[in-house]
Amino acid sequence: MTKSNTRTTFDWADPMFFNEQLTEEERLIQDTARDFSQEKLMPRVLEANRNEV
Repeated sequence: MTKSNTRTTFDWADPMFFNEQLTEEERLIQDTARDFSQEKLMPRVLEANRNEV
């Protein structure tokens, strides 16, 4: 009897493996939303935080 060395690694970005359950179209929507939030929203959030708005 040998031990199995196949160990699943924990994915902090997707701990429940939701990305694997998405269709290709849903992944494209997710990527678009992520890109928009990083490019348009994050700079505003950072600026507001720095200026205590």
